[in-house]
Order: sequence, then C-alpha cells, then structure tokens
Amino acid sequence: MRSGRLSLLALLAVALLVLAGCGPRATGGRLAAAASPDQVVIDLPALVIDIDSSGQPSVGGTPLAQLGSLVNQDLAAFTVPAEWVDYLVASNIQHIQIDNTADGLLILVNGEPIPSIAWDGEKLVATAEALETFGAGVALLDKLLPMIRNLGIGVIVRFPVPQGEEIIPLVVEDSEAAAAARAAQEEFLSAVGSPPTFQLVVNYAADGTWNLGDLSEADLRQLAPMPWEMLNLPPALIQAASGAGIQEIGLATNSDGIFISLNGKTLPYITWADGRVNHMLELAGQLGLLEGILGPDPSNMEVMMDTVQSLLPAVQASNVSIKVVFP
Repeated sequence: MRSGRLSLLALLAVALLVLAGCGPRATGGRLAAAASPDQVVIDLPALVIDIDSSGQPSVGGTPLAQLGSLVNQDLAAFTVPAEWVDYLVASNIQHIQIDNTADGLLILVNGEPIPSIAWDGEKLVATAEALETFGAGVALLDKLLPMIRNLGIGVIVRFPVPQGEEIIPLVVEDSEAAAAARAAQEEFLSAVGSPPTFQLVVNYAADGTWNLGDLSEADLRQLAPMPWEMLNLPPALIQAASGAGIQEIGLATNSDGIFISLNGKTLPYITWADGRVNHMLELAGQLGLLEGILGPDPSNMEVMMDTVQSLLPAVQASNVSIKVVFP
C-alpha cells in the first residue's frame, strides 16, 4: 500500500516538474477558443526540452534521467549524441517546435515553419480507409483519427545558443521569408493572369503497359524519342493494386501544397505556402546540406539559391494534377 502511495506521489512530482517546464505553444489557446461547449478538447502549452552541450535533456531545469528514475523508467534513449549538438549549434539551430493543431502538424525551426502536414476531418477519415485498404486498419481508427483535430499539444526542443548570436524567438511573427514568398507569387500571377494548369491521366493495362489520353507508349516514342518504357509496371504490381481495391492514385500540387489521393479521396497533404520552402532552403544552406551537391564554393550556392527562388513562385502557383488509373 505504501509503495502505491509513493508511486502516486512520484507521478505527481513528475507531473508538476513537467508543467513547470512548459512554454507557449505556437498555436496555443486557439483550439480552446474556437471549440463549442459540447466538444472534447485538450489544449495545452508546449513541453520544453532543453538539450545541453553534452546532449543531456532536461525539463524545467531537471535532467530527464532524474525524472525517469522517479517513475522507474530509463530515459537514456532521449540523450542526443554530442556531435549532433555541436553540429546544430555550429549551424545556429536554436530550437525545433512540433505543434499538433486542428489543421495539421506544424513544424517550426528557429521560429519559422517548414513544409509540414495538414489535414481536416475528411482527410483523416480517408487515411483510416487507406490503411484499411492496405490491410493495416485498426478498429475505430476512422473515429479516433478525426479526434486528433481536438488535441492541441506540442514540444519544443531547445539547443545551446552559439556564442555571439542573438536569441531567436520561439515564433517569428513577421517572417521575411513568408512575406517575400507571398510577394513573389502575387507578382508572378499578376504577370501571367491565371495559374498554369497541367492535368494528366495515365491509364495502365493489366500487362503493365499504359497510355496517356489517346496516346500509347509507341505514339509518344514517335513524337519524342525517350525511354518511355521505363514507366511500364510489372503485371504482378498491377494485379496486386487491383486486388487491394486500388482503382486510382493521384498526385496534385497547387499554391497550398502537395496532395496525394487514393481512389479519389485526398489524404493529409504537405504544406509549402507562406515561405515554408524558402525557409527550408535557408536552413539547408545553414546546415551545409547543399555542399555535397554544389561543392563548397559560395558562388555556386548563391547562383543555385537565386535560381530556385526565381522558379518557386511559378512552381507553387501552378495547378498540377497527375492521375494514375489501374484496371
């Protein structure tokens, strides 16, 4: 009995320490403010985890290992390798935030969003149906997944601030990347009048061959001598798709993001609006991830970034739809 009371006290102590280590979530409070009185809603601050220079995590100033010991749990797996911390600090990555919202999973790095996952109730139900199609369904998942929209939780992982660098706020309200991206897209649309549209339907036959509208692979080879046969699929794959009830798979893009659909139902999609791609490219440059492609010459990096920045408004503003239909 005494052991049970001690365990309960330990859990309460951990809960209080965790609450002491919480901070403002990027979209905190919005879910509760928009909810009706009869809704089941959980809207909490973000859990803030601080990583020190050796990779040891702490919450509210208390080492995570110590919190784990209070409840007989080994949390050593949450330790970050020290070389990773050195790498992130050298790249001035000060914090990463993951925020579960009614509209999706928002990911921010240094206070600005990068491409994230967005959803609504229909897309979450479609996800449950897709898992069922692939034999990975879970009972009541079609009812449980939409409830994620009523769950406002998040976590912020903070790293040491490099010597001499200014502290970056957890949420950058007036993002230069977002403002520049919106302005560039508006300028592009003003110049072209309406968004470019590309709509393609690829129909596969049971033997894995295909046609694009009324054009067969042979027709396309005559029009443009390219290795079109690379798009042929093994008959076994076509048979497996048909056996699983997959009639069509769609890929589409517009100014909001990148969408995948299954049998005409859209799944959660990747957001790329409001400078998310621009910020991700800036972070890739900070982290040195582009040097393996472009080499260490800064001029190559500058030319590539300028080229991408000039192409992004056209790419993101275009309406592209590719539908693959199976027999």
